[in-house]
Amino acid sequence: MAWFRRSKASIETPAPRKDAPEGMWTKCEGCGEIIHRKQLEQQVYTCVKCNYHFRIGSKEYISVLTDEGSFKELDRKLRSVDPLSFTDTKAYRDRVKESMRKTGLFDAVRIGTAKINKIPCVVAAMDFSFIGGSMGSVVGEKVARAIQKALKTKRPLVIVSSSGGARMMEGALSLMQLAKTSARLG
Repeated sequence: MAWFRRSKASIETPAPRKDAPEGMWTKCEGCGEIIHRKQLEQQVYTCVKCNYHFRIGSKEYISVLTDEGSFKELDRKLRSVDPLSFTDTKAYRDRVKESMRKTGLFDAVRIGTAKINKIPCVVAAMDFSFIGGSMGSVVGEKVARAIQKALKTKRPLVIVSSSGGARMMEGALSLMQLAKTSARLG
């Protein structure tokens, strides 16, 4: 199989191909188009070819909605506890720790003050990547605090809801959060 070997020593072998840094490119789930990350951000996470809308997290929602550099996060380190010592395929406390490690969040919502077109406001953005954006005690408390902040400062409140519903691992405590937040909004 001599045709696999080089017969001339003068042919230069090209330099080894460098792989693109991880996360620089992404593939559209709608049409398969390969899109540069910066272009995707400029297009507000929508494919330029087929108009497919990518799933984004709370960080991206906040950057899209608010004036650059204006978001100041509140109550960032509030964390869920395991009031029922719940275990299914995994212990709830382990599931929370794993979600914290994967997402860099302490729970499924970010709240804070920001400006939108130079207008001061309060923002709450849920994040589906943290246990499906489910609403547990901490999410309910943070949304309630965002509502209180908006009322106290007389600022508009913007809530981006991206949730899978109540967090079953917290039982009735999680179900009470909807009533709590609805009462505050009322």
